[in-house]
Amino acid sequence: MAPRRRAAVAVVGAAALLVNTACYSYLPPTGVGVPAQGDARIELTADGSAAMQSAVGPRIRIIEGHIRGVDSSGTATVDVEQLTSWDGLAVLYAGRGPVLVPRAGVARVDVRTLDRKRSWVAAGAVAGVFVGAVVTALMKARSRASGDPGRLGGSPPEIRLP
Repeated sequence: MAPRRRAAVAVVGAAALLVNTACYSYLPPTGVGVPAQGDARIELTADGSAAMQSAVGPRIRIIEGHIRGVDSSGTATVDVEQLTSWDGLAVLYAGRGPVLVPRAGVARVDVRTLDRKRSWVAAGAVAGVFVGAVVTALMKARSRASGDPGRLGGSPPEIRLP
C-alpha cells in the first residue's frame, strides 16, 4: 500500500474511532431495575460473579452486551459482547448464546446512551483534522506550482531558451 493511501486509511480509521467512542457513554437507566431492552453494562456483586461463573467464566465483574429482555423475576437475557474481570482486565467470552443474569447478582446497571455534547465535540475535532489536512494539501500543491518547494505562491520559474 502506498504511503499516502496508508496515511489516509489511518486518518479515516482514527476519525471513525473518535466518533464511535465519543458519541456514547454509559449512564444509569431512567427507570428502576434492569431495562427491558438495549445495550447495557451490568456490574455484578461478588455473589453474582460466583453464580455466573459457569456461564461467563471465573471472577467476572462486568458484563457488557445487548439485553434481549427481562422476565418477571428480573432475570435479564443478555447477548454478551465484552467481559471485564475483577482485576479490570478484558476477558474473551467463550460462550455461544445469550446468558441469564439474575437480578439478585446485579450491583449496578448502566445503559449505553447517546451523548450529544461529546458527539458535537468529536464532530468538531474530526472537522478540524479534515480542514487541516485540506489546507496542508493545498499549501503543498501551491508551493510545487511556484517552482520553489520552500516558497508559497510566487511567480513561475524563468524559462531560458538557448
